[in-house]
Formats: sequence, C-alpha cells, structure tokens
Amino acid sequence: MRVVVSGGGTGGHIFPAIAVAESIKRLAPNAEVLFIGGTTGMETEIVPKYGVQYQAVTAKKLRKVISPSTIGVMLSLLKGYGEAKTYLRAFKAEAVVGTGGYVAAAAVLAGASLKLPTVILAPDFRAGRTNKYLAKWVKTVCLVFEEAAQEFPKGKTVVTGLPLRTGIVAPETVTEAEAREAFAGLSPNAFTVLVIGGSQGAQALNGFVLDGAKTLLESDVQILHQTGTRNIEAVQATAQTRGLGQGYCPVPFFDEIQMPLALRAADVIMCRCGISTLSEAMVNALPAFLVPLPTAYADHQTYNAKAVEGAGGGMLRPETQWSGEKMAAEILQLKQVPQRLASLSNGMRKLARPNAADDVARLILSGLQV
Repeated sequence: MRVVVSGGGTGGHIFPAIAVAESIKRLAPNAEVLFIGGTTGMETEIVPKYGVQYQAVTAKKLRKVISPSTIGVMLSLLKGYGEAKTYLRAFKAEAVVGTGGYVAAAAVLAGASLKLPTVILAPDFRAGRTNKYLAKWVKTVCLVFEEAAQEFPKGKTVVTGLPLRTGIVAPETVTEAEAREAFAGLSPNAFTVLVIGGSQGAQALNGFVLDGAKTLLESDVQILHQTGTRNIEAVQATAQTRGLGQGYCPVPFFDEIQMPLALRAADVIMCRCGISTLSEAMVNALPAFLVPLPTAYADHQTYNAKAVEGAGGGMLRPETQWSGEKMAAEILQLKQVPQRLASLSNGMRKLARPNAADDVARLILSGLQV
C-alpha cells in the first residue's frame, strides 16, 4: 500500500503524522509512505530525520481575522492543493491521512478529489474550523474525546486517541528514581513536579514556577521545568537571583530521549492543554494541573482541560486565577494525600489510548473499514 501522511506547522501536527507513518511501516513492512508538508515549516527539518520520504507544497496559515492578506493566503492554499494533487498522482497514493495544519488540508482535499480513502485527526474536544470543513469530504475522522463526535457528520467518527511517538512511555524497567537521576540537580527520591508549557514553553507558567519554587524546594518538592528554548536564559538568570539551586532543574526542551524520562520522573504535571501534551500525560497516567493557553483558537485548550477534569484526571486552573503561591500550596496539599494522587492517576489512565498510532494505521491498511 502507498500512503500519504500530511501535517505541518507545529509539533502537535507533525509528530502524530510521523507516529502513523512508523506504525504503517511496522504493520506492513512493504508499504511505502510519503509525508507531504510545507516549504518552510519545522517539518522540513524534523521529518527527514525519521527516514520518511518528504515532499513540500505551498501553504500559508489563514488568520483569525479577514484582512488584505487573506486573498494571498487563499491563493497559496489553492496552489498547494494543486501541487498536492500532482504529487499524489505521481506517488500513486492509495490513501491520505491528515493530522492538522493547512498543508494537511490541501493534501486531504486533493486526496478526496481523486476519490482516495481519506482520514483526518480531530483530537481536540472542540473541532477546529478546518476539520469541520474537511469532515464533509473525508471518510473517517479520528477522535480523542468521544463527545467530540457531535461536531461531525454521523457515522464518520471513531475514537482512536492521538497517535504518539514510539517510546513516549519509558520501559517498565526504568524506575522513577532512575529517571530523575537523568536530570542534573534532581534527587532520586524526592516528590517531583514536571512543568511543560508546550514545545515553545510558556512565559506565564515560567513565572508561576519561579514565584512558587522557593516554597516547594523548602518542602522537599523538586521541579523539572521545560522553559522553552527562547526563555531558558531569562529563567536561569531569575533562578540564580532567587537562589534556586538543588532540586530545581530548568531544561529548554525535552528531546525524544528526555521526554519519556521526564514523564516517568514526575509525580504530577503542570501543563498547557494542547492535546499532544495531554495525551502524553494520559499514557503516563500523570495527575495534572491544567493551565490552558487563554489565547488558543476558539479557547480549545480550556475545553480539552474541562474534558480531562471531568474524567477525573486533572484539575483545571485558569491562568488568570492561578499564581505561584497557589500553585505551591496546592501541590503541597496534593502531596499529602496519596489517595487523591492515585485517583487522578487512574482518571488519566482511563483516558489513555497507548495504541492510537497502530489503530489509525490499521484503519488505513484494512481499507478504512471502521
């Protein structure tokens, strides 16, 4: 089988596409996979590292507000659609999977126009405008939250979870203590808070951590903090000024080796609520303090957080109502109630779908028979 996967712009679109590509190749070693991405996005550098054939097409992001630039964006999308159609024909594609981003929309629409089986991922609790439009043309829409099915045509949805990279869960032989020792400044046996503000970090979360760190460190709680590459120097400078030493570990970005260790090292996570971060917390059964990005499109991160909270896996803490002081107080309170930690962990585990990538791949390989 010859399958095209497409996604671009952010890691949340790119890595699920790579995960699906890896599963297709593992389940059907003779299958051929082509990744269609943008000409300038981060996928141009990431995808080739995974040994997946790559083809770029024209794509620009459509802004929330109509402006004079909208015409240019629409023309570029039309051009990308034409290019994708040409590449699908040349590749002799038999199916197309779109994981998000405007480049994926072009590839999926091109596939639908050629009457190929098409699948899209719609992992957020609230569907984005692009996925709502694409759902009219595709055969299958893959969801993370069952409740999201109401936003799509009846009979087209299936709950698969979000495809995640192989190895996002550390091997069972790796203990929490061993995972913590992989990060400088962490003790193997101390209660550990993991902070992730998305792949680029989050300045608001960085501020909460720096404001509450002293209280936590003095109470034998240590912090593993992904700051974002662009924020690391400022965070380190502030940490030094405030005397945050042993037990505080700022990291600019977790790579594919560090991420599963960071998730294994943690007792609890404080995070933004993009679906990739949440899905990684789910498969690692990590209790979560959920701090959605307030400017996310259609406030979709808040809806994701409410769904996780409703399932008993985390606690929604809106950014405007959160502070370093409150963060520290709630973490220390939670630390004292193991039963509550276990309950939250079970809530996350119930939401987890660790085999999502294989499930999506099987949809393709079986002819999309749901």
